[in-house]
Amino acid sequence: MNCKNKITHTVQEGDSLYKLARQYRTTVTELILGNSGVNPYNLQIGMKLTVCPGEEYEEPEMPGRPGNGMMPGRPGNEMRPGRPGNGMMPEVPGNGMRPGMPEVPGNGMMPEVPGNGMRPGMPEVPGNGMMPEVPGNGMMPGVPGNGMMPGMPEVPGNGMMPGMPEVPENGANPEEPGNNMTPETPGQQENAVRKLMEEMRLAWLSNIYWTRMYMMSIDADNADQQDVFERMLQTADEIVDVFAPFLSTTMTRQLQNLLMEHVELTGQLIRTLKSGQMEDYDSLIRDWYGNANQIALLLEGQNPYFGSRETRNLLLNHLDMTREAIEYQFNGDYGRSIDTFRDIKNQVLNMADYFSRGLLAR
Repeated sequence: MNCKNKITHTVQEGDSLYKLARQYRTTVTELILGNSGVNPYNLQIGMKLTVCPGEEYEEPEMPGRPGNGMMPGRPGNEMRPGRPGNGMMPEVPGNGMRPGMPEVPGNGMMPEVPGNGMRPGMPEVPGNGMMPEVPGNGMMPGVPGNGMMPGMPEVPGNGMMPGMPEVPENGANPEEPGNNMTPETPGQQENAVRKLMEEMRLAWLSNIYWTRMYMMSIDADNADQQDVFERMLQTADEIVDVFAPFLSTTMTRQLQNLLMEHVELTGQLIRTLKSGQMEDYDSLIRDWYGNANQIALLLEGQNPYFGSRETRNLLLNHLDMTREAIEYQFNGDYGRSIDTFRDIKNQVLNMADYFSRGLLAR
């Protein structure tokens, strides 16, 4: 990660990579690439993450406080407000420790009394001057054991609880699958599967909805065309964010480039069809389908599950339906454009589930 202003974020309760991506104006993909080995579905409180914030991120400022930099706006001696004397407590007559206490002979703490010098009138006792000498371990009288609790036998283990096996120094649970932080229970696995499928669906739905909104903006010559197009481009990152935990760094970058190219080509198709430049449109169509073939080949190289013809067919069918919806719209056949978009939604949900199953089958 080439980053000049890296930030170390300590995971807190409620944190997720999606939440942190928004907070630091970056993407989930960049967070994953910058923190190899982190399970994005199982962040642990206290975990340290390296963050490369986006250009739009502004580090929050601490509110300015008048005064000496320790307490806001307080006159005085820099520690307590407005106190005369030695800068800590007001001057009082006495022994310099408690106000108004007369000086007493002795050590300046308690009057001199016979005894052991700690409690008045206590006879001196042999030993260490605190407790009479007793047999035993020097803490509790006359008990065998481990020197911590009376009468407790020494036990094997980690020196903290009897009979407990030693654990790794970093406190992680030994020999457990997952991210070496917590065990992956059946319940956690089920939640991770459900979360993956939900995020995959939402990412692809975001793509088709923003694509349609861009098409509508171009068709109506709205002033928001550039803003909508930039938001449509972000859907490429949203899709990659879901794939990234299951891919290598190199393959994640390749998929990100291909999906960004897919979205850019889609935008060019819409603009070109609106302008009526059909020669350019046919050329873009060939590039568009070629891009889909490249995505299929990349996924096939990552996972044998994606080696079937179904991967390519799903991607190409998605392009076929998207193309039909765009052409119907610019030909004024609005009803068929709407009906085709409904079919696109159902098709893209099936495609998203297919991708999720493939990632889980790796």
